[in-house]
Amino acid sequence: MKSTVFVRPNLKLISLAAILIAVIQNLILSGYSEVTTLHVAARQRGSNADLDREIARLRDQARAKPSAELYWQISYCYERQRNFKQAVRYLRRAEKIGCMQGDED
Repeated sequence: MKSTVFVRPNLKLISLAAILIAVIQNLILSGYSEVTTLHVAARQRGSNADLDREIARLRDQARAKPSAELYWQISYCYERQRNFKQAVRYLRRAEKIGCMQGDED
C-alpha cells in the first residue's frame, strides 16, 4: 500500500516562501519603527528656529491677505514641528477659505 503522507516536500518552494514572508514583514515593520520616528524628530529639532521664522512670516502674509495656500503652508510647517493641533487648526482654515474662494469663482 502506497501512502502519499510521506511524499518528499518541495524545499525550494518552502524556502522561497519563507524568504518572501521575512522580506514583507521587514518592510511592514520598518515603516512603523519607533527608532525612525525618534531619529526624524531629533533631526527636526535643529530646524525649529527656522520653522518658527517661516511660520511668523507666513502668518503675517495671511493676516494681510488670507488665502487657502498660505494656511496650507502654515499647517505644513506646524506638522513638521510635530504640533499637530495647530496643523489641523490651520488646515481647517485653509479648507474654509478654499470653499469661500470656490464659491466666488
